[in-house]
Amino acid sequence: MKSIFILLAAVLLFTVNAHALENVAIASSNDSRVVRTPNYEAVIAADGSMTSLKVRGEEFLNASVSISRGTYFYLDGALKLPNIEQSESTITAKGENASIQYEFTPDALILTVASLSDRPMPFFIILDAPVNVMANEKSEFAKAPVQQDGVSANTWFRGKSKLAALGCSRLWPWEGGTQVWEASLGPKETRKITLRTGAASDAELKKISEIGVEQAAVDADLAIVSPRNYQVVQRQTRLQGRIVVSGHVKPECDRVEVKISGAPLEGNLPDTWQALPYNLKTRSFYSELNVPAGGWYKLELRAAKAAQAVATASIEKFGVGEVFVGAGQSNSTNCGQEKTSQTSGMVSSFSGNDWRLANDPQPGCHDNSGGGSFWPSFGDAMYEKYKVPIGVAATGHGGTSVNAWQPKGELFNWMMTRIDQLGHGGFRAVLWHQGESDVGMSAADYAGRLTSVIRSSTAAAGWEFPWFVAQVSYHNPKESSFPSTRDAQKKLWESGIALEGPDTDTLGGDNRDNGGTGIHFSPKGLRAHGKMWTEKIGVYLDEVLGK
Repeated sequence: MKSIFILLAAVLLFTVNAHALENVAIASSNDSRVVRTPNYEAVIAADGSMTSLKVRGEEFLNASVSISRGTYFYLDGALKLPNIEQSESTITAKGENASIQYEFTPDALILTVASLSDRPMPFFIILDAPVNVMANEKSEFAKAPVQQDGVSANTWFRGKSKLAALGCSRLWPWEGGTQVWEASLGPKETRKITLRTGAASDAELKKISEIGVEQAAVDADLAIVSPRNYQVVQRQTRLQGRIVVSGHVKPECDRVEVKISGAPLEGNLPDTWQALPYNLKTRSFYSELNVPAGGWYKLELRAAKAAQAVATASIEKFGVGEVFVGAGQSNSTNCGQEKTSQTSGMVSSFSGNDWRLANDPQPGCHDNSGGGSFWPSFGDAMYEKYKVPIGVAATGHGGTSVNAWQPKGELFNWMMTRIDQLGHGGFRAVLWHQGESDVGMSAADYAGRLTSVIRSSTAAAGWEFPWFVAQVSYHNPKESSFPSTRDAQKKLWESGIALEGPDTDTLGGDNRDNGGTGIHFSPKGLRAHGKMWTEKIGVYLDEVLGK
């Protein structure tokens, strides 16, 4: 009799585990692995870090602040764990000094993190700034970020989504309002960390309101992961692009449908609903749709069972147009004399976490600068010329030499994170504006070092994209250009390593700040700077688009 009970228990355990596996799907996307369940979507990057965790459509991680990789070990820098193994519901990442096993269930992630080093080593989870409330084991609620030691269990809230975490050592605030969750591992220590996903209860939302935090109203029944509001998708041809539509549905349904409305560059959109592939076991949907260039578009989704709609959601504005990544030093960031704003309503910025209208200061710059930039003017001028939405992603840091941007360094990795987030074919080109810090460097050295950055970026991304390099060396009216730097930048154009950007050394006088004596741009100079970029890119883009 005892053996029969043991057999029945084993069968029951197998049935439960099999059901759990049916609700977990792991797929490859470029060099990453995307895990989808009815409650969350996670991305495990090629270096073993979890760079995204969306709970019911809300992003909880920040992989874009400083050296953050979302979740990662730190030992003299963020560790890479490049040896990846995968089974039906687990992903294991190993390196010389550490390993992580991710085990996925429909509503939880169990991380077994192991130090293989003889030195103490922290394991970090970096929570995004909009994750703005924490509750401890006693159900005491506080605004995040917080600083506490010796707190093993805590629950984090964003909108109506929550993430309960077990296995913590300490909590502390970091750059830009982000929260650091740290597990402090001793030498050769292994620790189990449990991350459980879910929806905030009415009682929890009430407590959040009582501490003075307004949580965004989120339709938890149908969560849209992609596209996002104000997102610009890079078009592949003059008249067409390809968008990803993905998300999760909470109630039972047998189909999900989408409708897109708005003004294409040419022609009209069909006013009809289109069925999307729907995974019943994970209650998730994912599809890539051809969409005409243009926008802003509205995307509507509805989930239905039989003839009854059980959930609806929408994205009010997204577009298919032109996307650009910016890099370099201060005149590529927010160091202009005054903040400026786009005026067309058709230009948006990508911070690494979300999209918004591209009014200064631009999000996502490594230096967290807070002044003005040329990006709003550039976006407006590009929209005026091409009549499609324009997206920008600025990553620069003021005062930096080309040496600071070399492969595997912090700035290079910061830029590559944004490039990887936009994905293969996800932007038109990188715009490089830098050189003021390197006027004492020989032309050969500068050209060689920037060549290394350019070639390494396309190799790391796994696809070819052009770089535009501006001619930049201006310091002040008396030192308005330096031949060695200019010759190096020109050499890159002539050798075909980069395309020709604008000659901003020509912008003197009242185009500069401090009454024309400064190195940064006045509002007039910012507007001129943006238009100069449009002129140079237009020569290339008109040829590519066949105009």
